[in-house]
Amino acid sequence: MNVKKGQLVTLNFEGRDFEAIVIEPNGLGKNQPSIGFGFRMMERYGGLPEQTASNWSTKESGFGVDPNNDIEFLKLPSGKVLGLTQMTGLDKKPYSVLEVSEWVVLAADVIKHPGKVRKATTNKLVDFLSWFAVKGFYADAYATLKGAYTEADSRAVSAWMRSRLEGISRRNRYTAFLQEQGCEEWYEYANWTNYVYRGLFGMDKKAMTEVWEVVEGSKAIGRNYIPEPVGLDAVAYCENQVIELFYGDLWQAHDDAISFAKRRFNLDFQ
Repeated sequence: MNVKKGQLVTLNFEGRDFEAIVIEPNGLGKNQPSIGFGFRMMERYGGLPEQTASNWSTKESGFGVDPNNDIEFLKLPSGKVLGLTQMTGLDKKPYSVLEVSEWVVLAADVIKHPGKVRKATTNKLVDFLSWFAVKGFYADAYATLKGAYTEADSRAVSAWMRSRLEGISRRNRYTAFLQEQGCEEWYEYANWTNYVYRGLFGMDKKAMTEVWEVVEGSKAIGRNYIPEPVGLDAVAYCENQVIELFYGDLWQAHDDAISFAKRRFNLDFQ
């Protein structure tokens, strides 16, 4: 392995391209490089504004390490500090880099101390942490269960994660729409959710979720026709169509949206 300090690399992780840089070729052990990225990448994918991170950076003279040089840190909302690595990339440009795991520490620190950033930024940081954590856990779990974590496994988990995360965003829009139409109690939202699930899969959400946990079963149930990621996409599509097709009649909008979704995702279980 010929990895060099300052080497620039574009890493595709969960459909997102990170412009990363090698901090140390043996940073995590022999031939195990430590990798980080700068403020711009964190703003793009973690939601923390580059200017905010810059405002949190501070310099300490010497800091007991080298009295002749300043050491740059990020001072977090909790008061903790993380050391920034100042380095020159192989492209001869200067970089201020935080190692990936320390970006996770930063995100968690901001979430634990609300009020330092806007709520929208905090929400993006929550998504950022969730996105990292789920994939890492599945990688370890698959390696233990199957003896390996393959590229096919990675793609399958990625598809499932994207369906979940995209569904959350769409779901929030659908919930806000129902609220605009007069829904106030939790059971009203639950009733509409079950109406969608019954229309698409022939069963309530709880029952369909249980079905998705079954590996094999009768062809009369949706699990045999559509995997969970596709099913969640169908639900999200249907809920979005309800909003687009609504012209005063909430029931009709749902019926039309269900009809469109069933045709698009081939959900015919008769």
